[in-house]
Amino acid sequence: MPENEPTLDEQIAAYQREFADLDPQVEQIVSALGRLNRRMNVAYGRQTATLGISNAEWEVLKALVLAGQPYRMGPGDLAKQLGLTPAAMTHRIDRMVAEGLVTRDRDETNRVRVIVGLTDAGRQKWLDAMELATTFEEDLLQDLSAKERGVLGELLTRLLQRVELGG
Repeated sequence: MPENEPTLDEQIAAYQREFADLDPQVEQIVSALGRLNRRMNVAYGRQTATLGISNAEWEVLKALVLAGQPYRMGPGDLAKQLGLTPAAMTHRIDRMVAEGLVTRDRDETNRVRVIVGLTDAGRQKWLDAMELATTFEEDLLQDLSAKERGVLGELLTRLLQRVELGG
């Protein structure tokens, strides 16, 4: 736990003191999910840093892998998928091209359009990051039985669907 951060119980007690209508059960769940997400992002950031890439670069590699073979997407599609402006995406792609993780080529069917492609080195970085993440995630969930993991996965997926549908 970061220095000076209150425990979940302390945080909920403070919230209840200031906001009487707070449901402590709901707040415990939401606060725990938020903290877990932040801590996981920090852990993933440390892992990708050991591989010489940033979390931001990892997200681009992941998007290209998820696109499937031949692991190519337009920069506008990448930007939209990652929630970035076109300018921010261009900057990220510039860096990744220089690092040999992706290519930037003209679309052969539309010479105005650019296509970003995953290089073998970029795919290997993705695989290396997946290996580190898998070890971390297995360790994270080691105290849960297979049944508990299944239930947790289903519950979190339901929450995610509610958020993605707009509440």
